[in-house]
Amino acid sequence: MFGYALVALPVFLVLGLVAQVTGSRPARRAAEIVVLSSAAAFAVALGSVADDAMQWTTVVMLVVIFVGGLVMHVRSYSRSS
Repeated sequence: MFGYALVALPVFLVLGLVAQVTGSRPARRAAEIVVLSSAAAFAVALGSVADDAMQWTTVVMLVVIFVGGLVMHVRSYSRSS
């Protein structure tokens, strides 16, 4: 699950940027599906994170990337309206 969350977040960012630049609805919907599924995988992965400092560093980095991507995605909705 943690590996899926690692891969899905950059995919979400790319799909979000494509949707923002092109205005493509399918890209926007795909980005939404990816972000929802990666959030679920991330929640499952958080349950399995032990006291390893490297894993916590990666988790914090992923949260920052996730929040940044989510803000960009939400801003794209407000610009298109």
